[in-house]
Amino acid sequence: MRVLLKFNMKTNFLPLDYHKFVVSYIKKALTDYEGGKFFGEFYSKNISNNYKKDFSWSMKIPNPAFFKNRIEVNEKYLEITFVTPSKTNSAIFLNAFLLQKGKVFAISKENEIALVDITMLKEPTITQNMAQFKLYSPLVLREHYRDTNRDRYFTVEDEDFVSRLKENIRTSYPKYASYVDELKIDVSKLHKEIIPLYGVNIEVSIGDIIMLGEPKLLDTILKGSLGLRKASGFGVLKLVDSWRFDV
Repeated sequence: MRVLLKFNMKTNFLPLDYHKFVVSYIKKALTDYEGGKFFGEFYSKNISNNYKKDFSWSMKIPNPAFFKNRIEVNEKYLEITFVTPSKTNSAIFLNAFLLQKGKVFAISKENEIALVDITMLKEPTITQNMAQFKLYSPLVLREHYRDTNRDRYFTVEDEDFVSRLKENIRTSYPKYASYVDELKIDVSKLHKEIIPLYGVNIEVSIGDIIMLGEPKLLDTILKGSLGLRKASGFGVLKLVDSWRFDV
């Protein structure tokens, strides 16, 4: 499922770290739906129990101007594209979002949003062996070091970026792991950025990415998104084009 959520805003100011309020909104939607009975499947205190957290999202804001502690926009609206490959999750989240339509949700001391429209988007199917994707939300690759409790983020500027990305794909989509070794990835159209996430600046990659490989794998990546921290608003892909490439 790929669904577009359109919101009106009270003011023209957004928090710089917008990921926090979007995650809070998703949690609110799950809490209100069916008495919150599905909440624990996605946001259990025991992280290992969050087995259904296979969704991602991206946010689009009109003509943003970025400042030290806020984002300013010309028009008082924003759009969130919500993506999940799971039919079960699709039903849960679509109903949860429908229940929130028209309700006001505070995102800061100065601003609040209200969901005004929900549109189901057409989900293309990749049947060719080469595809170009645009990252609608940044790509996160991370390794956590338990001995120091620190994280290292990998970007397109790191020499082992592609190998790390392949390993992530192999882990994320084990059904198609046998195709990953032969997967060719062109990251020349990606660039590094630094963004705030829960009070910490993290390194991410953004731009276009081209892949040559098994069509089923490419299609699965498109529908399931790419990288880590997807549920926090990362890794959403849009298909730019796909074509047949004879090796």
